[in-house]
Amino acid sequence: MDFFAVVGVLLVMILSIYWVFKTLERKQQGFGPSSLKAFGVALFLPSLVLLALLTDFKTETLAALLGTVAGYVLSNSDDKSAK
Repeated sequence: MDFFAVVGVLLVMILSIYWVFKTLERKQQGFGPSSLKAFGVALFLPSLVLLALLTDFKTETLAALLGTVAGYVLSNSDDKSAK
C-alpha cells in the first residue's frame, strides 16, 4: 500500500509540474511570482497527502500545514515596492 501511495504522489507531482510548464509555454510567459506559487503548490500538496498517508501526524498538524498552503496560495503577490 505504501509503495502505491508513493508512486501515485510522485506521478501527481510530475504531471502537475508538466502541466504548469505547458501552461506557461502556451501563454508564452516566463517565471514570476504566480508561476513559482503554482510550482510550490504542485510540489507541496502531494507531499502533504503523502505525509498524511505514511506518518502518524495528528490531525491538527496536518490542518496547520494545509492552512499554510492555503495562506500561501491566497496571499497577494503584487510588488508593493514598485508603487
